Amino acid sequence: MLKFLALSVAFVALLAGSTVAQVIQGRIELDKFTCAQLLATKDDTRFRTLIYLNGYVNGMRGQKVWIDQAEGERIDRALRECKAAPAKTALEVFASVWPR
Repeated sequence: MLKFLALSVAFVALLAGSTVAQVIQGRIELDKFTCAQLLATKDDTRFRTLIYLNGYVNGMRGQKVWIDQAEGERIDRALRECKAAPAKTALEVFASVWPR
């Protein structure tokens, strides 16, 4: 529960400090945030959202080590899958490309 709260607070702080694309206004329900919405984000907003999703899935998997190349490859794979299936949730896609 504490991990989830910390992640939620970090996400809110991340979005509050930037100009947010129209697709991301206020609150995001990760279980409903689609790949189409993710792909509609631009520049810094997309970058921040991808980093957040990456960290969220890593946290859920208990991963405590960042390996730049591996993380980048997973993010790229998730983006490719999102482009192929824009109706899926971004979280569903990110979770599917991370090792178990």
